[in-house]
Amino acid sequence: MALSFNQKGKLVKNEDLLIKLKAEWFERFDDILANKTTALSNLKCLELCEARCCPRVGMRPMAPEKIASPVVVLLPFEMEYIMAKTGVGREVFRLWPIDLTPSLRLEIGTLDLGKPCPFLQDDRLCGIHAHNPLDCRTFPMLPSLNPAGSMEWTLGENCPSIAFLSPAFSDQMKHTWQGLEPHIPRAWWDLYAFADHWTGYPEPSHAD
Repeated sequence: MALSFNQKGKLVKNEDLLIKLKAEWFERFDDILANKTTALSNLKCLELCEARCCPRVGMRPMAPEKIASPVVVLLPFEMEYIMAKTGVGREVFRLWPIDLTPSLRLEIGTLDLGKPCPFLQDDRLCGIHAHNPLDCRTFPMLPSLNPAGSMEWTLGENCPSIAFLSPAFSDQMKHTWQGLEPHIPRAWWDLYAFADHWTGYPEPSHAD
């Protein structure tokens, strides 16, 4: 169907805005990953972890209370950033749309039980650790936005090495998220809060 002039103008304006936002987010991700002074988490991942925070097929039969975190939610344009850095296609992600404005929709990438993490290797190590999502990088810390608009934090209690979590690492991750928070749309926080209570998808169809 042909678009009217006004509709075309709106589409062009939205496309320009998305290009601008994408460039800004890519710069933020570059800055985060370029920081070589990140405090060590002290988590005993290699010794104790069973990939209970990385979505995988083996989680489906697990009771929800045994899973540390069933869903990884990427930040705005973080899916596109990972695609650019690793060469993967968007088909490896589950896409969740959020509305930035009434006329502007953005797809957020997630990794969940419906599509096991494509980056989790057979040895249960991350295949893209240098560019892994901030949600993964921050775990077992889980951010949230309270009704007043302030950030709050909880811990993924099923993380097997949570007792070793470094306060310096926690403080640095909080600082990183606080720097991003003014740029994260409220619709993203709503999605993140929903995902945090998700207990798993049914067995995916062959179409997935």
